[in-house]
Amino acid sequence: MARLRWGGQLRAARRDVATHRAQAEADADPRYRLALARSQCALGELLAKVDRPDEALPHVEEAVDLCRPLADTELARHRAVLAMCLGVLGELLTALVRPAAAQAAKDEAAALEREPADIVAFYRELAEADPDRGRPALAAALHYQASWLKQHDRPDAALPLVEEAIALRRGLAEADADPLRRIALARSLCFLGELLGQLDRPAEGLPLVAEAVELRRDLAAADTDPRRGIALALFLRAHCRLLLQLDRPAEALPFAREAVRLWRRVAESEAGDRRYRAGLAVSLHTLGELLAKLDRPAEALPYAEEAVELHRAGIGLLGRHRLAGALRTLGDVLAALDRPAEAQAAQDEATALDGETEADGP
Repeated sequence: MARLRWGGQLRAARRDVATHRAQAEADADPRYRLALARSQCALGELLAKVDRPDEALPHVEEAVDLCRPLADTELARHRAVLAMCLGVLGELLTALVRPAAAQAAKDEAAALEREPADIVAFYRELAEADPDRGRPALAAALHYQASWLKQHDRPDAALPLVEEAIALRRGLAEADADPLRRIALARSLCFLGELLGQLDRPAEGLPLVAEAVELRRDLAAADTDPRRGIALALFLRAHCRLLLQLDRPAEALPFAREAVRLWRRVAESEAGDRRYRAGLAVSLHTLGELLAKLDRPAEALPYAEEAVELHRAGIGLLGRHRLAGALRTLGDVLAALDRPAEAQAAQDEATALDGETEADGP
């Protein structure tokens, strides 16, 4: 009976692997690679439970190989899955009496569960011993710690870390044509540009974000999936913010328009996913606000109105404060068009939403 039960579970696990492999081969979206990694890891664990570790090993090794380049690109999002796969790999290698390799896998899995500074220290030591394996992970760990420091209001401390990450990622992108290398470099460049803007150094940040935009534009142009344009749209918004910080709104306008086009393309292709309409709402608000700042209220009006409409529909995702901001922009545009009653209604609604948000606060 037990043999039949395990046999059924193994057949189901193999079907999951086949399904996720087909999805990953048909679509480069990381979520399908992660799903394949999880299913390979689960199959490996089942094979280990029925005392077939030799057969399990290649499945778990593939799971690690699938996760590692994604974690090297964006550690914050993917480190938990990589840590899980490494932990399973360590147990398998122990069962196969390969103690050195088992310990290395277990040590890395444990390091990924620690604080950002400890993760950097682990991968720095690894990069010194094995540069080919360690440098991509070190760059990801540096970016991860810099992001953590920024979130904890320590942008000055984050600065040298992301600068080191960029130096590493630039060298890796020049040596390896894998798109993930350029994606990682673009992410760190944009992060550093935004960080410099936060530190009131927008002129230094602008060329970095501009480089990130061009890298992502090239990558998006090579991919027919509209979702690949999301990162570019986010970088374009960062570019706009820095230009506005430098009081150069006219230069920001084409980037804001491009961001709207990209978000609209995604929202139309994925009509059932509210997240993309939320992204479109924010980009429309930015464009409407920019046109209003340039004293072009007639052009701004349709964007401001659509932004409010989408913010209303997506209030659960975007929050009342974002709807209030869109309403205030609409109110300013309507006032500039000499429509005072409508402008006052929009402003009053924004004020009421602000009051509700304060009442919900601590």
